[in-house]
Amino acid sequence: MGRQMRYFAFAIFLVLAALCGGYIGGLFGLSDKVVSPHIEPRLNFSSSLEVSHSFPFEKSTVTLSVPINSSVYLGAQLADKSVSIYGNVSRDTWFSDSYRSMIQDPNQDEMYRDLAEEFRNVKTRQNLSDDEYLELMTAYVQSLRYETTPENLAKFPVETAMDEAGDCDDKSLLLAGLLSHEGYGVALFAFGPETHMAIGVRSDDYLYKNTEYSYIETTNYSFIGVPTIELAGGLALSSDPIIIPIGKGSKIYHSGGETRYIENMYDKSKKKALDMEPCVKTLESELQAKYARISELETRMNQMKTAGDISGYNGQVPLYDDLITGYNSDLTTYHQMFKDYQTYAEMHNFILANRFDRRGVFDYVEKSMPPIN
Repeated sequence: MGRQMRYFAFAIFLVLAALCGGYIGGLFGLSDKVVSPHIEPRLNFSSSLEVSHSFPFEKSTVTLSVPINSSVYLGAQLADKSVSIYGNVSRDTWFSDSYRSMIQDPNQDEMYRDLAEEFRNVKTRQNLSDDEYLELMTAYVQSLRYETTPENLAKFPVETAMDEAGDCDDKSLLLAGLLSHEGYGVALFAFGPETHMAIGVRSDDYLYKNTEYSYIETTNYSFIGVPTIELAGGLALSSDPIIIPIGKGSKIYHSGGETRYIENMYDKSKKKALDMEPCVKTLESELQAKYARISELETRMNQMKTAGDISGYNGQVPLYDDLITGYNSDLTTYHQMFKDYQTYAEMHNFILANRFDRRGVFDYVEKSMPPIN
């Protein structure tokens, strides 16, 4: 989880505005105003810092190498992350403006451009659709190390990209900046009570609650549209988020139907595997018991045969044949049951392990999923 969204998160300097905003504003000629965090580049540091990051995407490993302007990075690190409010400004207004300011600070334009150039090269090489291009940028941000600092202050996207690490709001700000830069309709989802942040992308399917956006979790690998139900520590994510649109992008995500199908099959395969597991274990125990009984009977029959007790031997043959027939029938049932159980378990594990490959997972599930009653 991230820090408390700076509403619940930025240090707030009200400058007496809460008590006498109108009077102070009139006295000093100040209108309603929000002063949000901004970057002041440290011009005495003009070199570039190279950052290289590798992450899995679809069937390959992608490596991005981009220069980060050191003066901008240092300026972002040293920036005052507090928000100053003058006059009568609503919470939602200053809260939204502060995050937009951090994402859209013009000093980061070079970073967005350089990252976009790397992403576009991958898109061209791998012949990616617009949906896959969005998934590529999402996988990049999700792959960055989850990390929160002792000061618990928000990072500018340039800091998160350079550090290759951040918590939920740090990573959400970076992804929202990248997607809006590339023309996608995107918004921040700020969950105040749970101190969590994610983002939404405009979509035509698998929409989050009553919004026009599909949910994107940035803290770990997750398919577009799949909502986070529970945060670290078992906290349920149940509140309605503050929605903060970023940029004016118009591209929408069209693969929500596939990710919804994948998530449904993930849940169903897990349930089927868990439901079948006791039956598989019970049948396996019964087979072991029957095999032990058959082995014991074989030993006795061989002893009869060796002792010349042919009559006794022949008398056990019908029982032996019945036991063998029953055992073979149960063994056939077990093999089919275990095969189905293994298929569901492997399906569940495959989806879990390949959340950066929507296209490959969808094809695999559609071809491999056995019927579910």
